[in-house]
Amino acid sequence: MISPASCPCPRISNIPVRSVVLSLLLSTLPQPGILAQFPLEAEEGEHDFRVENVFIEARDGIRLHARIWKPNDVDGPVPSILTLTPYTSDDGHRFGVFYASHGFAYVNADIRGRGESGGEAWPLERDGLDGADIVGWIVNQPWSDGKVGMRGGSYRGMTQWQTLKEFPEGLVTIVPTASVHPGWDYPNPSGIFLSYAAQWLGFVEGEASQANLFGDSDYWHGKFLELYARHGAFSELDDLTGLSPRVFERWIAHPGYDEFWKAMNPAPEDYARMAVPILSITGHFDGDQPGALKYYRDHMAHGPELGKAEHYLIIGPWSHGGTRIPQAELGGLTFGPSSVLNMEAVHLAWFDWTLRDGSKPAFLKDRVAHYVLEADEWRFAPSLGEVASGQREWFLTSDGPVSDVFSSGTLSPEVPTTPGVDEFTYDPLTTIDDEIWRESPWAGSYVSGGQAFHPGPKAVYHSPPLSSSVTVTGYALLELFIELDVPDTDLLASLYEIRSNGQTLYLGQSELRARHRNGVDRSELVTPGSVERYPFDRFYWFSRELEAGSRVRVVVAPFNTPHRDKNYNSGGNTIEETGADAQTATIRIHHGPEYPSRLVLPVRGGR
Repeated sequence: MISPASCPCPRISNIPVRSVVLSLLLSTLPQPGILAQFPLEAEEGEHDFRVENVFIEARDGIRLHARIWKPNDVDGPVPSILTLTPYTSDDGHRFGVFYASHGFAYVNADIRGRGESGGEAWPLERDGLDGADIVGWIVNQPWSDGKVGMRGGSYRGMTQWQTLKEFPEGLVTIVPTASVHPGWDYPNPSGIFLSYAAQWLGFVEGEASQANLFGDSDYWHGKFLELYARHGAFSELDDLTGLSPRVFERWIAHPGYDEFWKAMNPAPEDYARMAVPILSITGHFDGDQPGALKYYRDHMAHGPELGKAEHYLIIGPWSHGGTRIPQAELGGLTFGPSSVLNMEAVHLAWFDWTLRDGSKPAFLKDRVAHYVLEADEWRFAPSLGEVASGQREWFLTSDGPVSDVFSSGTLSPEVPTTPGVDEFTYDPLTTIDDEIWRESPWAGSYVSGGQAFHPGPKAVYHSPPLSSSVTVTGYALLELFIELDVPDTDLLASLYEIRSNGQTLYLGQSELRARHRNGVDRSELVTPGSVERYPFDRFYWFSRELEAGSRVRVVVAPFNTPHRDKNYNSGGNTIEETGADAQTATIRIHHGPEYPSRLVLPVRGGR
């Protein structure tokens, strides 16, 4: 969940996002209508329109509010585009104007309990049922031609998948962008809760907007730091911030990816029936990329052949907000002009194709489109699995200290012939100075040394210089054999390219709670003294051409931040643990022929 402070973060009610660290969270996680502040860039339409407000009765009798933008100079019924929003229906006005001017009816509906919709809001949980009821209402209106598509990003992307899994008649296509996947990437990625979840719940609490409170980043960040500094229990966060405990306490009772979260998402048998055209969109730096790609991968694993053949995927060099408004600069990185897609033009062409029998969008040359950083080009493949053609392996080894970039271990292309162990000690009562986080990738810089230069315990490894350039495309995997002397701890692995001129480029990071080493849907405490495989497999998907002469750097360190629920290493419930439960951990990384700890990078061709 990385994004720069310079990204297009929202200015909510003219309150600037002041905290650098919180700007990360605002730009990468479910948030209010960021796009309402920017004009649409696709070509203007020709049709006049009118706006109506309606109430739609759900299956349980609750009245749901929707605002509709309809072209009023079109003869006969028209196709419709639906968005479900937790941020009140007014947030879709620009889109309503845009699509109505192009001859579509645009319906922006408040989820239950928000805006003017009745009922009680339970964010993430039951929007699909209401979405299906709204689709059913739309197709029975005299102005509807019976075809409905859905669009929207983040939370609004999730509602599309939840609606599709109800299979309402008339839902012809969805375009989920940067989609939240409950329990997988939000609010508890890798089974470790985000402090930001409290801030976001503060925004969607009650029926009306809470934009001023939500936008006061100094307030929220200050509360996160206060709890972190005094080693309080994460469960205190609602009381500390003034948040209603109703939803927060319901969420934190489920730290892992259990049945509570799984019930909100499509099951394999749901994917098996999904045969409508789908356009999924995410970014290299999108905080909800893990969710967007989990939907995609699960559909590819379980979907029918027709559905898989018509599921297209776009992955650009974008942050969460950048998936809607692509930018050519991000956290010190600069991309070529081709990276700045006209996203609404892509959407419009998609809906013309799927709802009005137009031509397929010209950009979609194959089912997977991905942008390659440094090469500055879009590449296309029939599937995500066919983007890379091989892999590079480097094995960890050392012959001395590995505690910093100047005395580091080695990433060797060959399995070491002699065993070795590198270790560091972590006291969870240690706190990290806030200024350190402001200089890290978490604060939005992709061109700094980040974790490698933080004070404190860590293990650092470097590869030899690359003899030629290589295009890394896909998911990195760091597979370590680790021995702990405590039943649990949190670790963070970071990956960098170090160029021959000394420039550092961030490639990704993956956190791991030891109890989830065998899967985020499993919780298994560690037997102290045992050596086990720890797969750091939550790196984001990325595509970058590494320069000849560059070295790859791996840093492994404790995951110790005010922005997640703190693990005090005791093996207890981390939501309730406090500093009184703290146990100092010794982390021992084994390598050699018996324990071949390694880094695996997927590569394209021999480059």
